[in-house]
Amino acid sequence: MSDNKKRKRARDKSISPPPLRRKLNQAPDPATSSAPSKTQSSIPTPPKRNLHIISWNVNGISHLLPAKQKSIKSFFAPPSPQAHQSDADPDLDTSASKSPLRTFLKRHDFPALLCLQEVKIAPKDETTRKAVEKAANAGEGPNYKAYFELPRDKYNARGLGGKVYGVCTLVRYDLDSLSRGDVKTQGVDWDQEGRVLNTEFEGWKLVVINGYWPNGTMNPWKDSETGVVKGTRHDMKRNFHSLMLEEVKGYERMGRDVVLVGDMNVARSSIDGYPGIRLGAEHVHNRRDFHEKFFERGDGMRGVDTWREIHKEKKGYSYHGERAEEWGTSCDRVDLGIVSSGLVKRGGLVGAEIWESVLERGESDHVPIGVVLDMEVKSSR
Repeated sequence: MSDNKKRKRARDKSISPPPLRRKLNQAPDPATSSAPSKTQSSIPTPPKRNLHIISWNVNGISHLLPAKQKSIKSFFAPPSPQAHQSDADPDLDTSASKSPLRTFLKRHDFPALLCLQEVKIAPKDETTRKAVEKAANAGEGPNYKAYFELPRDKYNARGLGGKVYGVCTLVRYDLDSLSRGDVKTQGVDWDQEGRVLNTEFEGWKLVVINGYWPNGTMNPWKDSETGVVKGTRHDMKRNFHSLMLEEVKGYERMGRDVVLVGDMNVARSSIDGYPGIRLGAEHVHNRRDFHEKFFERGDGMRGVDTWREIHKEKKGYSYHGERAEEWGTSCDRVDLGIVSSGLVKRGGLVGAEIWESVLERGESDHVPIGVVLDMEVKSSR
């Protein structure tokens, strides 16, 4: 092996790319890798006095809406594994008589915020947006307001009639009074692909940013106004990092703590991937850029990875394949919570979760993650 190749391999070892439908080029290390269990138990729901934020890449919102009336052919089809799971646990019932979205919220003790990514709703589809809010409130308990940011980029988000990307944040109605101030959810001007929604808690001086961060590829990235090719989607991803960092720093300059949650399409290091991680040059570049801007650089966010802060070196994976047989064969922790360091120093971060099971994944290819904040500590600064 040449000296150049040896240096490159040493440099890349601790850096991994965002893993989506990827081929592995690193063999698993038995000493450091462990496959996840299909039946791993979820972490108990935190006390209600805490602010509980859940994030989930749902890979299309339709499977969380009440099922439409089945055709006659469906009655002769063999039962699916999902149906057996629902029969085994009433809380996981996704029959047409219940709303899967409401069932999810109830199962997780009605979190303050549910941040969804990759909802795949066409920009002009008002009907589905209304259906999401209706499904979220289909039952007893607290109600939610649904906010959406959907793609409006005619050059970079054209596939499937615009049913690509998109984020949704469900905000529980009582948060205005609990936070002793206004709660506002809105998108950002620089996001044209439907990837970012900010929820601002004025009383707590806190901002939760729900983000579906780009996946770096060699596909072209076009100017949103002219359609002229500006580079690759790798370039677009790094540009997104810069814009997101400016968003975070702007809030921090105003004295607000920031919580970033979502599918960030970056597995931070080898411990965050099983059985291995991609080491392509562009992905290595993306990861280094991410680490510098959000964790390492003095003029960056200097943020805290909530899962690592709470669980240290414990393995946990949020991305899995869609099919049952894919579980545990290729998985990564790409859905993250990152919080301002000042919030952690004051003791405001009290929990971080990954609900890693086939049941919690449902029909997505990701499982939900959670961040728990102690708002009594948060408010005492």
